Amino acid sequence: MKITKKMIIIGAVTLGIAGGSLLLAETDQVEDVFASSDNQNQSQLIEEAKLSESEAEKVATDKVSGEVVATEVEKDDGTIVYEFDIRTETGVTEVEVDGNTGKVLDVEQDDEDDENDDDGKEDQDDKNENEDKQK
Repeated sequence: MKITKKMIIIGAVTLGIAGGSLLLAETDQVEDVFASSDNQNQSQLIEEAKLSESEAEKVATDKVSGEVVATEVEKDDGTIVYEFDIRTETGVTEVEVDGNTGKVLDVEQDDEDDENDDDGKEDQDDKNENEDKQK
């Protein structure tokens, strides 16, 4: 049997597809492990906190009225912190509540159009790009 370029290409493509499928399946499993670990970590933090999640949420919504659309719990410099994203008429506001004292630690307006910016401000490049799109 004579091996042709066509057979080599077909074999390579087949191996590439099979390898890609395995890689994709493994990636999903790794993401599931990290998500599971994150959920367990958050559950532990909630158990350690003196305030329940619902008590902290009440503190946050008393400070900023609106609908809670996301909740996270993390340990920041040894302090358990509940973070609530609250949708208001003007956008989304993040409220951080100390999980032990119930004190509001931070209130910050999220700029949804600046998700990739670390500084929370619209860069000049972003403004120029928006202007170019409008032309």
